[in-house]
Amino acid sequence: MSYLRVIMNRLRERSGASQSGHEPPAMPYSPLSERVLEKHLQTYREHLQACSDAMLPYEWAWLEDHLATLQLSSGQGAMQKVLGGPQRVADLLRETQCFQAEVRGELSRRGLGPGIRTAPLAAQEHAWELSNPAIRQEWGIDQAESLPG
Repeated sequence: MSYLRVIMNRLRERSGASQSGHEPPAMPYSPLSERVLEKHLQTYREHLQACSDAMLPYEWAWLEDHLATLQLSSGQGAMQKVLGGPQRVADLLRETQCFQAEVRGELSRRGLGPGIRTAPLAAQEHAWELSNPAIRQEWGIDQAESLPG
């Protein structure tokens, strides 16, 4: 399967497309307002603050992958359509870049760095959602750590 096809499938999964290949009905999209963005950032900050030190490098790597996918999508009409159009892709890019700044800040506050990616990611799961025991173990995230949220 081509890399582009893998990305398209990931985007469909993230946007809620069914496994049968049928797209969900298009919902009207309202651009991301500053108020809504700040609300998302506040929730994101709360999740980050509740993360263990081991969870933060995972979240950094997850966001890097997510951002790369969105950047690729921004130049592809079909991929933009899957995500809800060019405005939605632009908003997702902006939001993801803000999330990256939050992770960078949290890493810095704890005296940590993003580190080197050493293990796989779960495409659908932020660090606090990570349910795969093997991936948790590879990232050094203890199973006993409580997951916020």
